[in-house]
Amino acid sequence: MRSNFQRRAKYVFMDSIEFKPTDRFYRIIECDYRLMQVVARFGIVMGYGEQTVSEVCHLHGVDVHTFLAVVNQVVGYLLESERTVSLDLVDVGALVDYLKRTHAYLLEHQLPRMRQTLFGAMDCSLQNEVAFLLVKYFDLYVAEVQAHVAHEEQEVFAYAEGLMDGSLTPDPSPEGKGSHKHNADFVAKLHELIQMFLQYYPQEGVNEALNDVVYNLYRIEEDIRIHCRIEDEMLLPLVRKIERRRIIQRQRGIGTHVTMPVEQESKTLSEREQAVAVCVAKGLANKEIADELGISFNTVTTHRRNIARKLNIHSSAGIAIFCVVNKLVKLEEIKL
Repeated sequence: MRSNFQRRAKYVFMDSIEFKPTDRFYRIIECDYRLMQVVARFGIVMGYGEQTVSEVCHLHGVDVHTFLAVVNQVVGYLLESERTVSLDLVDVGALVDYLKRTHAYLLEHQLPRMRQTLFGAMDCSLQNEVAFLLVKYFDLYVAEVQAHVAHEEQEVFAYAEGLMDGSLTPDPSPEGKGSHKHNADFVAKLHELIQMFLQYYPQEGVNEALNDVVYNLYRIEEDIRIHCRIEDEMLLPLVRKIERRRIIQRQRGIGTHVTMPVEQESKTLSEREQAVAVCVAKGLANKEIADELGISFNTVTTHRRNIARKLNIHSSAGIAIFCVVNKLVKLEEIKL
């Protein structure tokens, strides 16, 4: 068993450490075992030997600067310290890939396994009303996670990738892309589920399986909270930086008329088609659009066909991106 002095020394060590390319890779996991999840989401497998961080990243085709920025940022989150990690050398594409792997792990591994554990730990029949409702709440939360992930990948991540390859025009509005509040609500709802277990489920005796459920829910909550902070404090600042660079490039290339190409692109749609596109971006069905705009259902379907033909965009998500880029609608108004 470690003494209190050893434990205190470890956290003093962690608080002052900043991993570098020349450090032995295994020291990252020795620093805190929870960093194994970070390492795995970069596609790096165990068996590091005495190799350095730089050598392991090179072996697995991982951008070392992005990897270290994420690792050092997560160490700061785990310690609840105010450390600031430089984003100057971070590759946005590598960061987006890491965040996508986190989504996949959450949806394909963590949450399905948690649901299996729930059924093994509780009587989830209709006779046990509390257990039935807790599982129902969990399923509703999973559905919200799926919607959240779809929003991020189709809107935020796609926007970042579009900026990088030059296929999208920057959105210079103050709100920009993404929403910190959206992330905060997403985390809060999982914590609410944990509180329901603690307050309302009548555990009989020592139920180790149910204790594991609550323990692992806390672990998932911590994992999601860190993931959301990386999005808010790493990805979004990098997106803003790319936006500023693209705007400056456009100003130098076409003078002061920065919005001219955007205006020209949006004018490929008639005013009525723009109104229909906005309604689609806001999540309205064709019948709702007809009621909203005071036109027939058939007219709505005709406008949507024209929008798809003119823009070569056939999905609601694509129309939503078009509307945001052309400042026809704000990101927080979008519902897909």
